[in-house]
Amino acid sequence: MKWLQSVVIKLWGTILLLVSVVLIALTILLLEFFNSFHIEQERGHLAKLGQQVETVFQAHDGLEEGSATAVEITDIYGATLIATTKDETIQTNISEEKARRMIKELERQNWKAVDGEEGETAIGNYEVFNGKAALAYRAPLVTSSEAGTTYLIEELTNIEQANEGARQIIQLCVLLAIIGTTVFAFFLSTRITAPLRTIRQAVVEAGEGKFDQSLTQRSRDEIGDLALAFNEMSSQLNQYVTDLDKERHLLSSILRCMADGVLTFSDSGELLATNPPAEDFLAGAPVPEELIDLFKTVMRTETEMTVSFEREGRYYIIIVSPLLEHEEQIGAVAVLRDMTEAQQLEKMRADFVANVSHELRTPLVMLQGYSEAIVDGMTESDEATKEFASVIYDESQRLSRLVNDLLDLARMEAGHQELRIEPMEAVPFAKRMIKKFKQMGRDKRVSFDVVGPNVEFEADPDQMEQVLTNLLGNALRYTEDGQIEINITEDRENIFLSVIDSGTGIPEEDVPFVFDRFYKADKARTRGKTGTGIGLAIVVNVVRSHEGEVEVESQLGEGSTFRIRLPKKQRKRTL
Repeated sequence: MKWLQSVVIKLWGTILLLVSVVLIALTILLLEFFNSFHIEQERGHLAKLGQQVETVFQAHDGLEEGSATAVEITDIYGATLIATTKDETIQTNISEEKARRMIKELERQNWKAVDGEEGETAIGNYEVFNGKAALAYRAPLVTSSEAGTTYLIEELTNIEQANEGARQIIQLCVLLAIIGTTVFAFFLSTRITAPLRTIRQAVVEAGEGKFDQSLTQRSRDEIGDLALAFNEMSSQLNQYVTDLDKERHLLSSILRCMADGVLTFSDSGELLATNPPAEDFLAGAPVPEELIDLFKTVMRTETEMTVSFEREGRYYIIIVSPLLEHEEQIGAVAVLRDMTEAQQLEKMRADFVANVSHELRTPLVMLQGYSEAIVDGMTESDEATKEFASVIYDESQRLSRLVNDLLDLARMEAGHQELRIEPMEAVPFAKRMIKKFKQMGRDKRVSFDVVGPNVEFEADPDQMEQVLTNLLGNALRYTEDGQIEINITEDRENIFLSVIDSGTGIPEEDVPFVFDRFYKADKARTRGKTGTGIGLAIVVNVVRSHEGEVEVESQLGEGSTFRIRLPKKQRKRTL
């Protein structure tokens, strides 16, 4: 079980085992010492008692005369007396039969001389005493009338009792020593393990990410030094983790803010990390096969590779580089760059150059042709010359309008045109704009109308005049025998100006592109009616400069509606 692995239990067991071994050895030695001490004392007592018995026999000059006194003396000491002569006469305080059996057993004992005393002693177990241990003493007996041997035998019951008492005392001391040792061991272990448990808990919490801990140094020993070392380690780890978090957040922020997608792969091809552009590219789908094949090639060749491909109408360039750690290739990182906008810009640039070239070439060809005709004298009359000159003048006007429109658009997009904000009234402004086109409208049998309240708003009058001029000009260009209406509405913060015509309308596929520069609808349907192709682009820029929006709704053959939203209140700003 877990508690058996505790340092307290181990330390207690070690101390207890050591103390137990010492106490057991000490107990054995003490018991042996006490036993030997008591036996030596008894040896001396028996020797003295034997000398007294011998003195009694010698004083009475015979065994029979002194036996009564000798027996009385030995009975006082609780010993057994056996005195024999050479003629096998026995004087004893036990039965003669027992005495004779005792003598036979005594004959077989190993006798040992008593230091400083006469006689010999022997220890053995005797059947006469029911197999109990007894100490025997023998000494030669010499009187004036006879000679023999004196035996004194004393059971070791008193010694065993004394030894038992000593054993109990020693066992009690051993028990008390074990209890004291246990208490001391647990006390010592607690003093040691309590700070260790605190350090262990701190280490566990540090493993969970809590590095801002500080332990109190309760002592100046090794455990106190351990607490100080932990505090230093925790402080350094906290600093390291803080720095790593800062670097990770910085790297994460950089990846999130990157316009390019980043995908990181392990050496096995597993996708490890992505940033938002890469996630948008994947859109929850698996990694494209083109990218997987490129990753395998990079991992095999260990060189950087770049490829471009098209997916779902978008153009991408992917750069895949090996990912190294200690000069060992551990994966690859792919940088995904969306080149769709660049492709579109390049296409727009090419289209812009082509359109400008086309728009400039037409009036220039006309100017050159009619000018050469006049210079070469190909006109037959003054009227023909005037007609040629009129064509040259019209084409130069057209060329001038085109250049001016391009310059205006360039200034707007470059932010070099300042708005002159003034209060305006919607209805008078709309009627004034319609007045400019009424004569051309009569020629094409087109009527004009203004519908809506007279809303007051703020705008640049010149810029707004250019907007409505372009919208009304386009509406009149594509409308015959119909009607053009300027519809005025409002809400709490905005004014809405809508130019509605009943003309030919715009094909559905052309509607999203009508605000592009030089974009023109069906060329066959509009032949002879087209303008410069950048009027609606100017409209969009002017409306946006007023923080507004413009949108178009149209159906082929049913006319078009261009709706402008403008804030009623403007602040002066620069495009």
